[in-house]
Amino acid sequence: MPTRSWCTDMTAPARPAKYMFDIAFDGGPLAVLGSGAKAALDAAEKEAYRRGYEAAKKEAEQRCADQLSRIAADIHLVVGRLAATETRLEREAIDVACAVANQLSSALIARQPLAEIEALVLDVLSHVRAAPHVAVRVAPEMSEGAAARLRKLAEERGFASRLVILPDPNLKGDDCLIEWADGGVAREAQAIQQRIAEAIQNFLGAGNTAPKVPEK
Repeated sequence: MPTRSWCTDMTAPARPAKYMFDIAFDGGPLAVLGSGAKAALDAAEKEAYRRGYEAAKKEAEQRCADQLSRIAADIHLVVGRLAATETRLEREAIDVACAVANQLSSALIARQPLAEIEALVLDVLSHVRAAPHVAVRVAPEMSEGAAARLRKLAEERGFASRLVILPDPNLKGDDCLIEWADGGVAREAQAIQQRIAEAIQNFLGAGNTAPKVPEK
């Protein structure tokens, strides 16, 4: 009977040994490790939720702040435009009022050319009662009418012999110059209009403090 010989092929690759689990799956050490992993997972989920919530909260706050900033800029723009419109309307209203006043004053002067001169003379006479004489200079075209009216006023106040009416070619319209021994006063329509214009400009300049309209 032939004999069988065994030989080992040393060049053949070794078969991997099977891993033999030495840990039981019946609530032993692996079960304890599993509960720890679950706790770590829960903690990681909570941390991820917290971080996500904080990030979303910051993003929402930033968006809200950006929106409020845009709203504030829009409000500032509207306020600036309203202030500019208000200033423009105010200037236009004053210009219209001045134009109307000039027309009315011209009409009143044409109707009562001596009214302003008489008012000024009466005011002066009430303050210079002791003056030896008072000279009233008027435009040449006004001298004849002024002489009769002003002398009558002077008589009523005891100045009949002390009031002198003089034509002055340097005066025009209802301008006049009143002089007495130690003083004098002048009425010049052009100077009055100039002062009115300056007062209007000062008023508009003082009120023009609105914020500048920003460019958008």
